[in-house]
Amino acid sequence: MLLKKILFVCLLAPVLSYAAPVTLVLTNGDRLQGDLLERNQESLTIKHQLLGEMTISTNTVSEIKTDYEALAQQTPTTEQSTPQPYVEPAGLVAAAEPEDSGLFGTGWLSDWERRFDLGLTGSRGKSDNSKVNVAFNADLATERTRINSRTAYFYAKSEDETSDNSFFTSINRDWLKPTTPWFMFAGGRFDIDKFKDYDYRVNANSGFGYEFANSEDFLFVGRSGVGFNKTFGGERQEFTPEGLLGLESRWRINAAQRLALANTFYPSFDSFDAYRNVTTFDWILDLDERAGVALKVGMTNEYDSETEDNISKNDFKYMLSLSWSL
Repeated sequence: MLLKKILFVCLLAPVLSYAAPVTLVLTNGDRLQGDLLERNQESLTIKHQLLGEMTISTNTVSEIKTDYEALAQQTPTTEQSTPQPYVEPAGLVAAAEPEDSGLFGTGWLSDWERRFDLGLTGSRGKSDNSKVNVAFNADLATERTRINSRTAYFYAKSEDETSDNSFFTSINRDWLKPTTPWFMFAGGRFDIDKFKDYDYRVNANSGFGYEFANSEDFLFVGRSGVGFNKTFGGERQEFTPEGLLGLESRWRINAAQRLALANTFYPSFDSFDAYRNVTTFDWILDLDERAGVALKVGMTNEYDSETEDNISKNDFKYMLSLSWSL
C-alpha cells in the first residue's frame, strides 16, 4: 500500500504545477472528474465542477487518469486566454416559467392572478329553488404595488319568485414602501341591488394602512381612512361621509389551500349610531393545479344600520363555486 501511494505521488508530480484536470477511478468503480489541487500520501484534493472542493483518501482511489490535452490548454502563453463562460448542465437548469400573455392572450392583466368563479345550485320537489353566482377576481402584488379587484353577480329564484338579483364591482390599491410597513391605499365599489332600498350605490375611500405581518405565506394588515357612501334611486337617496377601520388577513395554508378573511367597519360622520360593517371569507382548495381548477367556498355579510325597517339590515350571501385560473 505504501508503494502504491508513493507511485501516485511520483506520477502526479510533473503535472501539479497547475491544477491538473484528472479523472479518479475509485475502488468501487465510480469516477470523479475535476482539477487536482493538492496531493499527499494520505489524500487527494480535487475541485469538482458541481460539487466544489473534495478531499478523498488515497485508499479509495485505484487509478488516476490525467487529461493532458486539457492540461496543455492551461499552460501559460504570451497571450492571455479568454475565460469561457460556465454552462450549467442541462439536467440542472431550472425550467423557465412560461411567459404570461395576459387575459385570453390579449396582454391585458399580464402578471396578475386572474380567476373566474361559477356556482350553480338548485332543487325541485316540494319547492323549486335555483341559485347562480359568477365572479371575476384579479390580483397584482409587486414590491411597490398591491391591487385587488372583484366583480360578482348573484341571482336566486324560489317558487318562481326572484329573491336575489345583485351585482358589484370593486377595486383597492395599496402603495407600498419596501423600507417601511406603512402604506397608502385608495379604493371604491359600485353596487346594483334590486332588493335594497336603493337602486345604485357608490362608495370610495382612502387612507393609511400598516402591515403587521407580510411573508410569502401570510399577510395581515390594518387600514384606517375616510370616504363617502352615495345611494341613488329607490326610497333612499343619500350622501354619507364615513370613516373606515379594517383588518385583512390572507394565509396560504399549504400548496393547495388558501384562506382570506376581512372585516371593515364604516362609521357615519352624520350620525353617531349609523354605520356599515362588511365581512368577507374565502377558502380555496386547488383540485387540479395543471388545469388551474379549484373549489371555492365564500361568505359575505354587510350590515347597514340605515336600511329601511321593511328590509333586513343584514345582507348575507354564501357561495360554493368552481374557480378557474385564466
